[in-house]
Amino acid sequence: MPIKSLRVQIIKPFNNSEEYPVTRNELGQVLRDLRYMASKSANYVIQRLYAWEIFRTQEKERTGHYPSLKDNRDKVYCYPHLSRMFPDMAKQMVNQIEQFAQKVWKSRKSEVLSLRQSVPSFKLNFPILVHNKSYSVNMADQSYIITANLLSKHKERTSYSFIVKAGENSKRVILDRIISGVYKKGALQIVSDRKKKWYCLIPYEFTSETSGELDPNKIMGIDLGISNAVYWAFSDSLKRGKIEGREIEVFRKQVQERRKSIQRQGKYCAQGRIGHGVKRRLLPIETLQEKESNFRATTNHRYAKRIVEIAYKNKCGIIQIEDLTDINELNTFLKNWSYYDLQQKIIEKATVYGIKVIKINPEYTSQRCSRCGYIDKENRPNKATFECKSCGYGTLYHCFDCDQEQTEAGKCRNCDSTNIKKVTVHADYNAAKNIATPGIEQIILDTLKGQEEKEAKILISEFK
Repeated sequence: MPIKSLRVQIIKPFNNSEEYPVTRNELGQVLRDLRYMASKSANYVIQRLYAWEIFRTQEKERTGHYPSLKDNRDKVYCYPHLSRMFPDMAKQMVNQIEQFAQKVWKSRKSEVLSLRQSVPSFKLNFPILVHNKSYSVNMADQSYIITANLLSKHKERTSYSFIVKAGENSKRVILDRIISGVYKKGALQIVSDRKKKWYCLIPYEFTSETSGELDPNKIMGIDLGISNAVYWAFSDSLKRGKIEGREIEVFRKQVQERRKSIQRQGKYCAQGRIGHGVKRRLLPIETLQEKESNFRATTNHRYAKRIVEIAYKNKCGIIQIEDLTDINELNTFLKNWSYYDLQQKIIEKATVYGIKVIKINPEYTSQRCSRCGYIDKENRPNKATFECKSCGYGTLYHCFDCDQEQTEAGKCRNCDSTNIKKVTVHADYNAAKNIATPGIEQIILDTLKGQEEKEAKILISEFK
């Protein structure tokens, strides 16, 4: 079932006629302590998993085979160590943190081991994780109350209740459905922002909005390009659309210029920042980085929402996107923008509508003619234009009276009409059209093989 997350702010502790009520300071201190322990625990798990991979490699070189995980569970299984290191954390929380860190490591392990990415690490903003059976959502005194088991059993108080701000009506509806059991809640996350406010992130499962009208044979292809941030096309029609990347580039350049300005002015800063060390002087830069991160997340959210809604409107059962694991170093736009975050948001939102997302190898999709299938790097005279060297796609003149095409301008050879115009093809559209093609990876491989064999025969015949 699709999963979404609800974000609500913690207002204050909830005390139901207790002899020793919880104060705001006590709750805040408990959450700050747990956040620190959770961050340390997650980093410990990542370090152990990374050390295990190094150990496996060394053993393979020494003995010729990999060591058994069953015989070395102590090197990977972190729960007993974390329980001893942080005895105040609830046991279920320790288990949740270990599972969370393991998922992060699993998703990034191949990149780390191939030296494409550094070892993941977590800062102090790591979420406090609570198992879905270790917290409850209820109504009391016309307020929404969350009661969570946060501390271990040896502590005098193990669970804490706090009032959350539901806000707009849509959030109240979701909370009511979670309370009634219509929505199934997932593991709770408690996080804080730079203003020291605390929030609860409540994942919930619900029935997909899809009405069964999606066509499993209709594919929407998404190209992340240079001229445009996003360009999409469909497998069965000439419909197309795009999102220009101008706002992204403008904002990013503004942030870069502002960052350079702050760095240059650091030694001339005001008295309030002098004498407090490098951290205080770099605080404006950290604030700027957070602003950039928030803008990127918000923009990717808007882009992903628009893409998935268009796919659903056109009844696409599949969205095909590029697998950009080995991103081209020359494509500076994709390097500077978080394409992975955008793709993840597309996947998450597509799941809600029951749309399947498939990643395909984008190699040669920008060089292949989506009309005749011919592949040649010369098909791209520049970044924005596509002109097929085989069938002339992108260089042909179209007659809008008889719907025929020809290679030269002037009158139509078929109907003598002068209503004729050259039809250019945007390179990003051609790439998106290729990405939307079913089985495109195998088609490209077969085409390349066929072209090589054809070229080889031509060379042999010329040699003879």
